[in-house]
Amino acid sequence: MTHMAGTKPAALTAIAGLLLTGLQMVTSAPVIAASPAPGAARVQPAPAGEWVAGDLHVHTTYSHDSYGGPDDDNTEVDQAYTAGHSVEQAFRLADERDLDFLTISDHNDVRSQTDKGFGRFGVIGVRAYENSLRGHAQMLGADHIHDNGDSAASDVRRIASKLRADGGVFGVNHPAEASGFPHELDWSYGYQVVPDVVEAWNVMTLWQPPLPAANNNDDNVRYWEGWLDRGKRVAAVGGSDSHWASTSAVQGPGQPTTWVYVTDHSEAGILEGLRQGRTSIAAQPPALSGVRVFLEADGDQDGVWESMVGDTVPAGSALRVRVEGGAGTLVRLVATGGRQAGEAVPVTGERFTHDFAVNDDATWVRAEVFREDAADVRQLCDPLVGDRTSYCRNRIAREAMTSAIYLGNTVPPP
Repeated sequence: MTHMAGTKPAALTAIAGLLLTGLQMVTSAPVIAASPAPGAARVQPAPAGEWVAGDLHVHTTYSHDSYGGPDDDNTEVDQAYTAGHSVEQAFRLADERDLDFLTISDHNDVRSQTDKGFGRFGVIGVRAYENSLRGHAQMLGADHIHDNGDSAASDVRRIASKLRADGGVFGVNHPAEASGFPHELDWSYGYQVVPDVVEAWNVMTLWQPPLPAANNNDDNVRYWEGWLDRGKRVAAVGGSDSHWASTSAVQGPGQPTTWVYVTDHSEAGILEGLRQGRTSIAAQPPALSGVRVFLEADGDQDGVWESMVGDTVPAGSALRVRVEGGAGTLVRLVATGGRQAGEAVPVTGERFTHDFAVNDDATWVRAEVFREDAADVRQLCDPLVGDRTSYCRNRIAREAMTSAIYLGNTVPPP
């Protein structure tokens, strides 16, 4: 998120509070598959593990746009309205919101990693920094600042390769932000540099253009889907992009929350889960009862839902969506080209399951949980801003979404 100069935090808090929900969060893990039915495709089941909740994009007072008091070395006193959190305060908030991990991603700065508050309160600290290029890259797992060279696409590919060689994960943050997708992107490299993850959900979906420093999250999602349509396996992630203490109630750690399926409860395990594409995003953290969504597949037709996001299953495989804590919402599948697969289905209970099917020509599929908001939002904002904004047109009340399951006739052997 770019610096919100001139934004009144009280206005942000008042608007964003409209969509805070009180639904229960429950973690879950996929079932390990039994033997496949005779003649069915052999499918590798997801490994045994657990879902962990966290935020992959949080700033502290080490960032230039988050004031840390009179001793702040990169933010002046005339910007005291940007007062932010120390590293310890950020981890305390993460703990209070029942997050398992927290990524501190200050702008071109890794001092947080040696701060005594890093990794406090039992919350796993994920090292990172937000790299200011021609757009913002997320350097997950980085413990030092990389040389950007001239910030050409070739330089960014070099940086990404070096980060991966060091065990890190390369991401693109808020690629569309408030620009005119697809003709303009804040991530000016477009599709020249392949990422491991894309921040498809930055800040709350309520905070839309023309509000200051707003994010067009629908276009962020479209950019991510563009990679899937190009045959790349890229995970969707979310980040609060939290900067200011004054907006913590609505843009604090875990708003949104990224859930990662891990086989090891550590930074390395989280980074590996991201590489594998085993992610989902919730609008709220566990302590604020964020809605959960799980997308699963039965690729070998044995009646066991052994595959999950990040996996490849044969075309035509049975698909199932589970929603937890989402009574009163709607759930839908989105497939290749960003097209909705069938009708959205009402979620009728706190634990809800529905089987879906997609066309055999689909190469990927994802799930999304949302509230029907278009009519009410348009009545509210059309008289004020009309079609000058995405606010009246985009999905505002998105509650949760998944990364993709990939569909194809070739499935890796076990």
